[in-house]
Amino acid sequence: MPSVFGKDSKKKELIAKLDQIYAQIQREHQISPGDFPDINRMKEQLAHQDFTKFRSLEKKLLDRVDKMLTEDITQLMTMVPQEEKIAFDKSNAVKGGAFEDHIDNPFGAGRGEGIDAGRDAHEWIVNQDRDKYDAVFETLNPVDGKITGSTAKQEMVKSKLPTSILGKIWKLSDVDKDGMLDMDEWALASHLMKIKLEGHEIPNTLPDHLVPPSKR
Repeated sequence: MPSVFGKDSKKKELIAKLDQIYAQIQREHQISPGDFPDINRMKEQLAHQDFTKFRSLEKKLLDRVDKMLTEDITQLMTMVPQEEKIAFDKSNAVKGGAFEDHIDNPFGAGRGEGIDAGRDAHEWIVNQDRDKYDAVFETLNPVDGKITGSTAKQEMVKSKLPTSILGKIWKLSDVDKDGMLDMDEWALASHLMKIKLEGHEIPNTLPDHLVPPSKR
């Protein structure tokens, strides 16, 4: 009987410190807070579980899950067809008069917002917040003008966006596909994170107007 009470006490202690456990896992594994379930609901669910039936953690399984989130899912998302979006844009085009046969009109859904902002601008829209993005980049101790993927990840998870979204943003921002980000690519990644945090969707391919001028 004492062992039963001991396990129950340990269970209550773990649930009480769940917020600290979340924070520790975030730091050690560089996991975005957005990937974690609601802490209050998790505490409620754990309170009704028998901890003695939980299986031990398997590192190989965790590694496979991490690979799935950072690589496989982002690859699948690039394969999602865009026919629905194209059809939606066409069906919402204003017809008649000055707008006859003009599909790419400024009054279409999402025009000038989110990922579409800056499409017709002469200057790269990312430059609007460039001072802020560059300041962060310098704190990441770039080598030869670039930061590694692991360094970028440590900073990007602070956005609290899900890992799958951050993985997608990384893929779009690494324009030259060298596995690193220079100052322009970091600014692009920061801009894409800002767009997502404002509630807009991230495309599967990078629009031409968002390609850094140095990469065109």
